[in-house]
Amino acid sequence: MDNELRELEAELQRLRPVAPSPAVTARVGRTLAAARRNYWGWMALPLAAALVGWIYLQDRAGVAPASAATRPAAPVAVTYKPVSAQNVWYEQRDDGLVTLANGTTARRYRSSYVDTFTWKNPRTQASLRWSVPRTVERVIPVSFQ
Repeated sequence: MDNELRELEAELQRLRPVAPSPAVTARVGRTLAAARRNYWGWMALPLAAALVGWIYLQDRAGVAPASAATRPAAPVAVTYKPVSAQNVWYEQRDDGLVTLANGTTARRYRSSYVDTFTWKNPRTQASLRWSVPRTVERVIPVSFQ
């Protein structure tokens, strides 16, 4: 038996993996490029929020032309009115069975959404869009009979 195991070990050491096909290599490259692109998209969100805030403050301050610098600028009331709210559901996971604090068994589900809210200024037709990811966790009791 010891001799058989040595032969098997020698045979396994001679095995070499087959190189991946060009199609697999290309698909992995596309997937990695998409992951890098999505990463930078999320990194740009704080910058976009700062830009929107700066535009809002400029509009609220009522930036006046240089010729009107001698007289005080009248405050400009900026009103953005809600136009739409959209709720996109993109993933649901089943986290399996869990035991609650009272000892009962339940099944946990997690749903992921992106909520997008849009506001519009009727005077200037400027619009503001805000997208927020959120996760909802549901626990449903189960009974085994």
